Amino acid sequence: MPNSPQVNEGGKSLADMHPIAKVSVGQILGLVEAIDEVGGSADVATISQEVEMDIDRLGPIIDAAELLGFVKVSEGDLTITDLSRKVLHAGVRERKKIIRDIIDDVPIFKEVMAMARAAGRPLSRDEVLGAIAAQVGTHNAADLFNALVYWGRYTELVSYDSESEELTLRAPPA
Repeated sequence: MPNSPQVNEGGKSLADMHPIAKVSVGQILGLVEAIDEVGGSADVATISQEVEMDIDRLGPIIDAAELLGFVKVSEGDLTITDLSRKVLHAGVRERKKIIRDIIDDVPIFKEVMAMARAAGRPLSRDEVLGAIAAQVGTHNAADLFNALVYWGRYTELVSYDSESEELTLRAPPA
């Protein structure tokens, strides 16, 4: 189907950015490292003990890691992917590039980046919130805007000035 959502390595839809809205890169990488340390695969309870975090708090991190293609989840077992092994062995610049390539495929992120390129100028917070709200509704727009700024800054795709409330595209590092 031409309008079917993009999917990651694990078959999860990239249309929904919600799992990464309140999760940091460090939390995802910490989860991946913990799974790697126990042999690359373990049940959620084991990982919960390994990272000293209750399952309720670990859930959103697992969801985000799965969405981004870093872990596969099957019947309560977590397994790291080849992509996560690549990230674990990468230096900081390469790690950012890998995550940048993943984030750049998330439809909401892709749409805002295209909007900024077309505008040829910084976008106001309200413009970006409006575009996000048109896709996901106003109730999730602020969280997704914050995620877009966080992940965009981490991957060096955007900068955000909280004083002027403007989002600016950055040229990714070579």
